[in-house]
Amino acid sequence: MAAPGAARRLVRAALAVGMALLCLAAAGCSSYRGSTLSAQVASWSQATGFWSQIDTVLADAARVGVVQGRSDAAAVRTDCVVLSDDTRGAYQLLPTPDPTLTAGLDQALQLEQTAAGDCYKGASGDAALAASSVEERARAAVALGAARALYDRLTSPGAGG
Repeated sequence: MAAPGAARRLVRAALAVGMALLCLAAAGCSSYRGSTLSAQVASWSQATGFWSQIDTVLADAARVGVVQGRSDAAAVRTDCVVLSDDTRGAYQLLPTPDPTLTAGLDQALQLEQTAAGDCYKGASGDAALAASSVEERARAAVALGAARALYDRLTSPGAGG
């Protein structure tokens, strides 16, 4: 029979491991600095450079729109691949410390990724896919704007969280 002290140490160790696994699974234990959600979200943004990546994605999406008007299938496909790659790069910077912000960004990036795929396939002359890509890029831009507004509210002065 194990000594009571050894049993307590074993239980504590098991609890510590369990909590660590729970933290990782739930992404609830943020490694970003700050004692408030506001500070953690701001720290995440600064550490990842996320909004700079989003600016790149939005510029890619605008460029796709310009190139689609030129009827150059190879150029369209190239820019659609760039949009897809940069959107995946933004995905890699998630999650944020705030689940609602993460969900909004995930939705926007899914739209952008779908738009990139439809753009690529539509470059071969499928007008319906090309039109879907235009609509999806517009919806993604709106969703990214809403996520940015949420980020601004979360990190505004006085937004404790």
